[in-house]
Amino acid sequence: MPIEQIGLDQELTNQLEQEARRRGVSPEELAAELIRKELASRTKPRNPRGNVKPFHVRS
Repeated sequence: MPIEQIGLDQELTNQLEQEARRRGVSPEELAAELIRKELASRTKPRNPRGNVKPFHVRS
C-alpha cells in the first residue's frame, strides 16, 4: 500500500498492516472501517450539557 495514498508515516503503516493481518482483512478495508467509525463518532449528535433553559417569551 503506497504511503502517499493514505498519508501515514512508515510506523503507522506497519501497525495498520499488522492489525489488518490479525483481523484477516486488507489494510485498505481496515483503514476504511476506521475512517467510517471516526466520522460517525465525530458527527453523532450529542446531548446538551448542563441545564436546558426554555426560551424567554417577550410580552
